[in-house]
Amino acid sequence: MIDRALDAITLSDIEDLVRFKRSEGRTLDFKATFPDAGHKGVRDFLADVTAFANSGGGDLVIGVTEDDNGDAAEVLGISRDNLDENLRRIEDQLRSCVDPRVPDFRIHRVDLPDGKVVLVLRVGASLIAPHRVTFDRSSRFYRRTNRANSDMSTAEIRQAFAASEDTPRKIRDLHRQALAAAEGADMPVRLRGEPAAILTIAPLSVLREARSLPVGRDDVVFPPRMTGAINTVVGLDSVIVHSPVDDGSGAVRTFSINHRRGYIDHAWTIGHEKDGTTYVWQDNFVVKIEEAARSTLARLRAHGIEGPWIVMATLIRIKGARLFLGDHQLSEPAWQDPAFLGEIIDDRLDKDALKPFVDGFWRVFGVDAAQ
Repeated sequence: MIDRALDAITLSDIEDLVRFKRSEGRTLDFKATFPDAGHKGVRDFLADVTAFANSGGGDLVIGVTEDDNGDAAEVLGISRDNLDENLRRIEDQLRSCVDPRVPDFRIHRVDLPDGKVVLVLRVGASLIAPHRVTFDRSSRFYRRTNRANSDMSTAEIRQAFAASEDTPRKIRDLHRQALAAAEGADMPVRLRGEPAAILTIAPLSVLREARSLPVGRDDVVFPPRMTGAINTVVGLDSVIVHSPVDDGSGAVRTFSINHRRGYIDHAWTIGHEKDGTTYVWQDNFVVKIEEAARSTLARLRAHGIEGPWIVMATLIRIKGARLFLGDHQLSEPAWQDPAFLGEIIDDRLDKDALKPFVDGFWRVFGVDAAQ
């Protein structure tokens, strides 16, 4: 998959595929021409899309040739003639010849100087896989294996159905483990007993692909609100980064868990008690959650991991806390605790994508809209 949000991909990104001899693989496939309307063209196109959806997602780049080694060779582009009609055709094929319908299929056009165009068809990893190709009365399930697609075995199909039913629960379990970690469960430290935010960021493929990333002390994501000395602890399954331990409480203000499986948890305080009142500051959540998303995606992409991403956020220890609104104004006390802000699935995790978390944060403190 091209390491860029789909709508941000430019001609330079396409040319870099050739310049750096990017190879086809589990999440990337090159096509010199647009899928034709013949039997083989339709079958192969549906196999490509469903194989990506049934695996970890990926990009089909149309208009780029490959050499014998599967490396990007030349940016040729394709003609614009009848392009809109052909795009409608393949979208109709995906609607009528795949069961269930692939939920995340998007198209991005990149213009070439000669008037031609390169298409990037991005397929997201699916939470409702496996997807079956029913074209021409067939019934075939495909998966992506390195540079090619292959038929799924009966055992793989059974496993995929079972995994699909369990995936939402298992992903939420990852976040529940982060909540337990804030209390010190299976951790060398625990979070201070103050209002805090817990954030889990993972690729949708986290439960499908066995990973053991080479995460070391110099290859970690720092947690939000990190100041002072950096403390790093290497564990069996993760590397933990945390702020200095308080002498009195033995707790920390912030930590991140860099899991070797390819996902990251963040936990940090967003307020504190003073003179009998517990205060929360909006920037400690609104600004820091955006920073955490950017740094996390940058680090995971450096390991070759791509989205779509699933993010879960929860506020803890906020009962009775008041949000500082500015000009000496305070919100009403929060009463939901913990407050699960929900989950977001997106391939960019920019400010707009994270807005539901921010809106939820304000509502927890009785404010209808961000101030």
